Amino acid sequence: MDRNSPEYQTYVKILEKELICAMGCTEPVALAYCAAKARSVLGKIPDRIEIEASGNIIKNVKSVVVPNTGGRKGIAAAAAVGVLGGNEEALLLPSAALPGKDH
Repeated sequence: MDRNSPEYQTYVKILEKELICAMGCTEPVALAYCAAKARSVLGKIPDRIEIEASGNIIKNVKSVVVPNTGGRKGIAAAAAVGVLGGNEEALLLPSAALPGKDH
């Protein structure tokens, strides 16, 4: 396909509009985003967090390092980094503002 064709340019515009940059594996980052959003909606850090997720999310989260957690893996690490310091305005980059070597 010619990169200058209208069809190609239409595809590029759609992708530019729809794609969101994500840091790391998207499953733990999505959980961190949800936790950050929950904290924002509540207006405080929640007393507890209960997470329900699909088997695919659980499978992928348990195996990868969550950004900015010092090498921690899993659902608890993803939720903790999101609720304690995540930025819900950052969409799929909720822990990007946190200090750490994992960026």
